Amino acid sequence: MNIGVITYKKYDENVLLNAHFNVDELFRIILHDKDFVRFEIFNREKKLLASTYYPNVDGKGLYIHPVKVFRDEELKWIDYYAFRSPSTIRHYKVTWKVDGAVFGTRKKATEYANLVNKRVSCRIEPFIDRSTYRRSQN
Repeated sequence: MNIGVITYKKYDENVLLNAHFNVDELFRIILHDKDFVRFEIFNREKKLLASTYYPNVDGKGLYIHPVKVFRDEELKWIDYYAFRSPSTIRHYKVTWKVDGAVFGTRKKATEYANLVNKRVSCRIEPFIDRSTYRRSQN
């Protein structure tokens, strides 16, 4: 059975990659946890199979890179009218970025991010041993 190591700023956490491992929870930690540093998957002989830290992987394993949607605002122009409250109105052009790709709507950017993250989770899935799950006979 493979072992996952989640490295935070102050400590490491070992995770068994068995039937109870949740890839969506891992992506939530990778994308949103401020203390997260890296995630690595090792086999029983302590050989690196996958990592979120690219210099460790470099041709030896799988590079895990989930993506996130970012909002990008560009100021286009400012309207000024002295007798209006507020007197200035700013007009922005909003674009959504996902790993270098630019989208006009948030919906399309989110769909693309979900597609990329699904591909990454499909690449991680062979390292997870799902055969350890047994239903109870109640």
